[in-house]
Amino acid sequence: MSQPTNQIAGWDDLIAGLRESGSLRREAVLPEHDNALPWSVMILQTIAAWIAAALLVGAVIVPAFLARNEGAWIVCGVLLIAAATAVMRLNRQSFFLPQMAVPVAIAGAILIGAGLKPDSWELTSFVLALILFALSGHRLLRFIAAGTMLAVLWYWMTPWLGRYHYGLREQVTWLWQLAPLRNLLFSLALWWLWTHPLKLFGLGPAVWQPVRHALLWFWLGVQVWQAFDWDLLLETRVGLDSWPAPSGIWLARRLLDLLPLLLAVFLTLRRNPGLAARVWPLAVLLPLCVLSPALATAALVLWIGLAEGRGYLTALGIAAALTSFGAFYYNLHWPLLHKGLLLMASGAVLLGVWLFMSRRTA
Repeated sequence: MSQPTNQIAGWDDLIAGLRESGSLRREAVLPEHDNALPWSVMILQTIAAWIAAALLVGAVIVPAFLARNEGAWIVCGVLLIAAATAVMRLNRQSFFLPQMAVPVAIAGAILIGAGLKPDSWELTSFVLALILFALSGHRLLRFIAAGTMLAVLWYWMTPWLGRYHYGLREQVTWLWQLAPLRNLLFSLALWWLWTHPLKLFGLGPAVWQPVRHALLWFWLGVQVWQAFDWDLLLETRVGLDSWPAPSGIWLARRLLDLLPLLLAVFLTLRRNPGLAARVWPLAVLLPLCVLSPALATAALVLWIGLAEGRGYLTALGIAAALTSFGAFYYNLHWPLLHKGLLLMASGAVLLGVWLFMSRRTA
């Protein structure tokens, strides 16, 4: 009989001991052993890691800024990024240290940007984010870096934002008309990444997974922000009561915003023709999607979630749709009586659709 020890047996040793003792049959199929930490422990460790990283970064940044030497800032930034990259690549079995390395790498990039003092922050931010994305294999850091690059791309495609003063709308009107093309590009990219295998250009899920999550959160956030803050976006005092009257050009711009949703619905129904009889009553919601680009994007995310069986996308699409409709209702410059009648009519239509669909499925 073996002597008892105070050492904790490993998983493999425990299984081998059970089989030798006869408590476990040798042909028994065991479930895969999951080494992942519970989500509550991961959250606590992430918070602790970021606090520890803040203390470490503060100890490095404060002396560097006291020196008032841009070259020292760049050197410190490079050292921080190098140390963080080494930790993330050499400690893959640990959770705490790679999480701690994420804010350290971000602080290093900020130090380099401050030391370079570029004329334009956009290109520097994009290049530094691209470097962090390429060097690190950490999903959270790649998610943040991808979100930064997407924000810069969106800023480049929104040339009227922050470039003009109030009262100069005539200088940016033609640029504003290009907004649906930018929206179309981002929405099509969102649809493509969430409906196709993540093996594009020879790169696997380790690269595209953070990109598609970053695109999802960034684009939904931007659309909801635009829905709430038209004045800040356009640098003019524009309300829904001053929208251009419906015309061919106006309808073409709105249909461009709706095109990714229509494409996603068409391809889904093409794969599953029997689904058309169940979902066609939902077409009554399309007029709202035409009026609000944010609602069109939220509906696209919701449809992808339902079509692909992703509860995460479905829940996020519902939340974004409710928020976008609230922004549309808030910005609608109508009397409260008319708004109330609109809500009642919308509720009646949705109730009628629900009753119709429930009878068909019964």
